[in-house]
Amino acid sequence: MAVSNWVMRTCPNTNRWVAIAWNGILFAAVGDNGTGNRVMTSPDGITWTSRTSVEDNQWYGIAWNGTLFVAVSQDGASQVMTSPDGITWTARTAAVASAWVAIAWNGTVFAVVARDGGGDRVMTSPDGITWTARTAAAANVWQAIAWNGTVFAAVGHSGSGDRVMTSPDGITWTSRVSAADNGWVGIAWNGTVFAAVSQTGSTNRVMTSPDGITWTARTTTADDWKAITWNGSLFVCVSNTNGQIQTSPDGITWTNRTAASQDNWRAIACNGLGTAPMYLLPIPGSATAGTVFVSPAYIGLGTNTVMTSHFSKFGSPS
Repeated sequence: MAVSNWVMRTCPNTNRWVAIAWNGILFAAVGDNGTGNRVMTSPDGITWTSRTSVEDNQWYGIAWNGTLFVAVSQDGASQVMTSPDGITWTARTAAVASAWVAIAWNGTVFAVVARDGGGDRVMTSPDGITWTARTAAAANVWQAIAWNGTVFAAVGHSGSGDRVMTSPDGITWTSRVSAADNGWVGIAWNGTVFAAVSQTGSTNRVMTSPDGITWTARTTTADDWKAITWNGSLFVCVSNTNGQIQTSPDGITWTNRTAASQDNWRAIACNGLGTAPMYLLPIPGSATAGTVFVSPAYIGLGTNTVMTSHFSKFGSPS
């Protein structure tokens, strides 16, 4: 059950891609540069099509709620945009003008966190259209957010011993003690633990928690880890330097993998097939067996600035 064979794919442009999400039909990625083309979509992670963003904002976060993609940006007049299909996007107004960078859905509301602004570094929405400002537990540089079925957990890049905050509803937030004062920039849930990744620190650039409250440092290589996802079997995280990837079945023991190129990888998503029982998976060795992990590059070395890896319980054929 390895994710060791990554393949480069061709992007429609060489924008800096920052976030990616899957909606059951296609991947949608958003970026922070480009002219009128800061969205791209793909049904499989291989073939990509440029889409028109509502504004040339620095789009930093994207999530799906079963009906809409919602993307958020850290600048611009319209800091939220929504789309039912990843193709046609509509501008929405954020609750306040903060640097919105990460978004998660809990089945009832979207919660978004900001890396700067006033005390209102959180906003929530039941539909992605109407937004309400909320007060963060601390005025930290919040970078990532995830939901575990009970609480939202957000992690940040600043603060002293309080680089985590949790909330049962996105409205009321409580500071939590991080395992280290690292630059935490990514978080995911696997059904048992949260795993958060950091771009700074020594060899303690992962921390895990069963509840978002108590966190434990884990040993990893000292790379600039930027994003993490879970596919039902593995955590996979990508690095902004050295073309590094690492994987873990439990968030505790990590294995280094080699990316398809030395690009700067800052986003990763999968298409959610990793929990399928073996009798539902495609034929072993097929190019589409199991989960497709997709990572678009922030800074690429050419036009091939997306990489994919297929994962199944049979192994990693492509």
